[in-house]
Amino acid sequence: MERGPLGILACAGSLPTEIAEAAVSAGRKVHIVGIEGFAEPEIAAYSHKVVNIGQVGGMLSSLRQAGCGQLIIAGALRRPNLLKIRVDHGFFRAIRTALSLTRGGDDSVLRRVVRFFEREGFEVVGVDQVAPHLLAAAGALGRLEPSPASTRAVTRAAALLRSLGAFDVGQGAVASEERIIAVEGVRGTDEMLAQIQAAQAEGSGAPMQSAGAVLVKMPKPGQEMRVDLPAIGPRTIERAHACGLVGIVVAAGRALVIERARTIKLADDLGLFVVGIGGVVETDDRAPVCVPKTAEVFRPLGSVRAPASERQDAALGARALAVLEAHRAGRAVVVVGEHVQGVDGALGIRRMLGGRRTSHWGLRAFKRRIGVLVVSAIGDVGYDAENIDAVLALVARAGLAGIAIASPVSSQAPLAGLLTRAADRQRLFVIVPDTPNGGGIA
Repeated sequence: MERGPLGILACAGSLPTEIAEAAVSAGRKVHIVGIEGFAEPEIAAYSHKVVNIGQVGGMLSSLRQAGCGQLIIAGALRRPNLLKIRVDHGFFRAIRTALSLTRGGDDSVLRRVVRFFEREGFEVVGVDQVAPHLLAAAGALGRLEPSPASTRAVTRAAALLRSLGAFDVGQGAVASEERIIAVEGVRGTDEMLAQIQAAQAEGSGAPMQSAGAVLVKMPKPGQEMRVDLPAIGPRTIERAHACGLVGIVVAAGRALVIERARTIKLADDLGLFVVGIGGVVETDDRAPVCVPKTAEVFRPLGSVRAPASERQDAALGARALAVLEAHRAGRAVVVVGEHVQGVDGALGIRRMLGGRRTSHWGLRAFKRRIGVLVVSAIGDVGYDAENIDAVLALVARAGLAGIAIASPVSSQAPLAGLLTRAADRQRLFVIVPDTPNGGGIA
C-alpha cells in the first residue's frame, strides 16, 4: 500500500536526519518541517520547510502539500515562551492545546501534541516503525561490560526512576552502589551531567563519591513511546566520561542510540560500558516502595500568601519528596505548573537552583513569580541567617514564588522566625503543613 512521504517534524539534534536517512534508504520519500531555532541545517538535504513554532498552519499545510499521511516527531525541544512566538491562523485552531501546555510534565505535554496532530488526520508513528536500528539492543553494545558493583548501582537508579514515574520528573539518574547522586530534571541529561562535573571541580563533597557511578536512562512508566524516547549520543558519552562515570545503561528497545557507531566507538575508546537493560544487566522488579501520606493542606508562616496553584504544586512536591526520601535520593524539589522540574539529589539545593530561571511554556511572559521550592524540613534551607538568606536569594532569582516545608513546623521555632523574615524581605511565601494545633517541630 502506498503510504506517501513520511512527514518529520524536526526539532534539535541529529535524530531527524538519521530518521530521514533510514526512510530514504528503505525507498521512502520524506518531507521535513523544521522548527526554526531548533532544527539543524542538515535537514536542507531533504525536501523541507522551516517554520516558527507558532506557525501551526504552516506546519499542517506543508505536510499536507507534500502528501504526508504519517508523521514522526523527533529531536529535542526546549519549552518556548508562548507569548513571544510568531503565530499564524493555524495556531488559533490549536489554541486549546497551546494553553494546556502551560501545566504538566513533558510526557503529558507531548501526549497533547500527539493528539492534536491525530485530530488533524495524521498517523503519528514512533522511531521503531521507521528506524528500528536506532533502538538500543539488549546486552553490552560495546566491548565493555558492567561489574557487579555497577550492576547494583543500576538497580538502585532504575528502582528510583520507576518510583518517580507518576511525577513525570525525568528519564535519567546517576547512581553509585551506595547512593543516588543526581536525578534528571527539566533541563535534561546534559545539564545534569554538567552540574555533577561542576560540583566535582569545586570539590563540594558528595559528588566526589561518584567513583563507580553509572548513568541510567529509561522511559517513565506509561510514557508516550512514539515521542521523546530516552536517548544517548556522543555528547552523552563525553559528558559521562568527564564526570568520571564508568558506564551508561539504557532500556533495551525503548531508548535511542544516536550516531550509533560513533557513540559506541567513543565509549570503547574512553573506557565506558554501554548496556541495554534486558541482557547483561537486569533491574530489580520489586513493587514500588510504599511512601507515607503527605500533607495536602498548607498554612502560611509569613506575610506573603501562596496562590492556590502554588499550594497545589507544594502538595505535589511533598508527595515526590516522600518517594525520594524512601530511596535516599533527595530532600528538595522544584515544582512549577504541576511539573517537578528539579531534584537536588546529592548535589544540594543551591546547585539545583543554579543561576538560571525555571522554564515553563508561556508562564514567564506574565513576569510574575511562579512555582515553589519544596524541602523536607526547615533545616534544609539553612540553620543560620546567612545561609537562609543565600538560599532565598536563589529562590527569588530562579523566579519561584516561595518555599514549602513538607514536615510540620512550629511558628514559634527560632528557624521559622529567621526564615519568614528573610522570605518577607524577598517577597516570597513560606507555607507549612496545616497540623491540627498549628504546631510542629523546629
